Amino acid sequence: MRQFLAAVPLPEDDLHAWELMVTEAANNAAEYATEAGRQLTNRLEVFCREREIEVRLTDHTSGFDMPAQAELPSVDSEKGRGLFLIQSLADEVEYLRGRAENCMVIRKKRPAPAAGAPPGTTSAVDVGSRFIGDEQTLQAMTEELASCYESLSAIFRFSSALNQPQPTEEFAATWMLELLAIVEADWYVLRLADPGGKELRLSASSLPGNLDFALSLLPDASSTGSVELRSAQSRQDVWFDASAPLMLGDPLSHLVRHSNGLAHPIFAEGVLVGVLTVGRLSTDAPFKAGQVNVIQTFADFLGIQISNARFRADHLQAQLMARELQIASNLQRSLLPEKLPQMPGFGVAGYYHSARQVGGDFYDAIAVDGQGLLLVIADVMGKGVPAAMFATIFRSHLHARLDLVKRPGEFLTWLNRSLFSDLDRMEMFITAQLVYVDPTTRRFQVAGAGHCPLLMTSPGGSPIEVGNTGFPLGIMFDTRYSEEVRDLPADARLLLFTDGVTDTENAGEEMLGTEGLKQNLQLIANRRCNAAQTVQEMAIMLQTFQGKKPATDDQAFLALASE
Repeated sequence: MRQFLAAVPLPEDDLHAWELMVTEAANNAAEYATEAGRQLTNRLEVFCREREIEVRLTDHTSGFDMPAQAELPSVDSEKGRGLFLIQSLADEVEYLRGRAENCMVIRKKRPAPAAGAPPGTTSAVDVGSRFIGDEQTLQAMTEELASCYESLSAIFRFSSALNQPQPTEEFAATWMLELLAIVEADWYVLRLADPGGKELRLSASSLPGNLDFALSLLPDASSTGSVELRSAQSRQDVWFDASAPLMLGDPLSHLVRHSNGLAHPIFAEGVLVGVLTVGRLSTDAPFKAGQVNVIQTFADFLGIQISNARFRADHLQAQLMARELQIASNLQRSLLPEKLPQMPGFGVAGYYHSARQVGGDFYDAIAVDGQGLLLVIADVMGKGVPAAMFATIFRSHLHARLDLVKRPGEFLTWLNRSLFSDLDRMEMFITAQLVYVDPTTRRFQVAGAGHCPLLMTSPGGSPIEVGNTGFPLGIMFDTRYSEEVRDLPADARLLLFTDGVTDTENAGEEMLGTEGLKQNLQLIANRRCNAAQTVQEMAIMLQTFQGKKPATDDQAFLALASE
């Protein structure tokens, strides 16, 4: 209406007055429409006469009685200002009530033409021509609005579908076909980046040709003119049309050589998810700006869906892994004896702390004929489930040949040959130490397979390292392990430990080392602590030295002390 009146022409003040009056009248017609009236169309008519402008607005409300002079309502009132405003600006206002509809008639005089202006400067034909042009513009705008509404509706349905768990490939294929229909495109290709971000892999495509090959994203890889790779590397849309056609080296060129469209990179939180390429099989029908926005919106929403799906998959995998680790942890802890056997005159105690949920350190004590005792400590290379599983296998083999308990060297030789094929196949090894203690003769025999020598000390003495070391189990099949025989002095203490104990670091990245362990062990021995007290004091020492710095390796030790 304002455009029409501006073409009459009317001065700016009059245009503003008419805009205010009609806005208030139309607002009331819409707000107070009856339930049935909401299904009907209000009508606005403008009559441009030589001396006045008349506007008629037909409504479908219950109607009201027009006061002769509307008064300005109070400040706190939310209604009544519109009618006061209309009567104040207009020269004449009528409200005609009818059975099915009502009509408000507003009249306002036209200002006199400027002096010297030729009569009829703007003819009705001119006004009509301008109005026809405006009507055509309005029609085009209506069509564009309808297209936008359809696109927006599809985007809402698309975003709603994002919350439904479904396979990424199925989701992408379904909605890409919907996208083609909305933007009037002929084909699409969707490639997704692998989790490592090293290549683009085909996820879905509407083209009949074979595109099931990866495009390398590595910096030194040749792009071969691919619009998909150029889009991923530049992080921008790459366009192709008659003036910038697909290059001959582009994998898409032999399928859709004469096309126009764009390759759009898909990112989620700054990480490349993939590239969506959409095109038309014609070089003279480019996408409109609104259609490009829809393509970009769909692609970005799809990136969110793919990113969320990967997150859910990773989360589920993490949960499954955590469950598996918990099972393996329970299994690994079940390998450690709940109660260690004791010998007359000696006590035995052990300690274990894993650097992760599951570790490969292991200790055991096996009573022999009610008198002797075999002390065992081992460390499987690595962490996690594989280490725990090999610790289980080691324990099973250990208890399978109790006839070798009194000959630790021969026992290690047999263990190495029995475990060699499995360890070699998995490229793993085990360090171990076997100590057979005879309380009757007060002697002990030591055999080691790449493990730390044990420490022996007594009150007032200095700790010494004891134990031959051969290759770890699983290194050489025909390794033969020897033994070292030692006397067990009165009040002696033996400490078997894994390298995670001596490798413990403090906040200053200083390592405890063998010398630090010896010093602490001697202090404990001087206080004549029994085995349980020795283990407790050693554990406190480790925790104090380590502080808040997390352990980087499993810690295990086994102590034997005179009671």
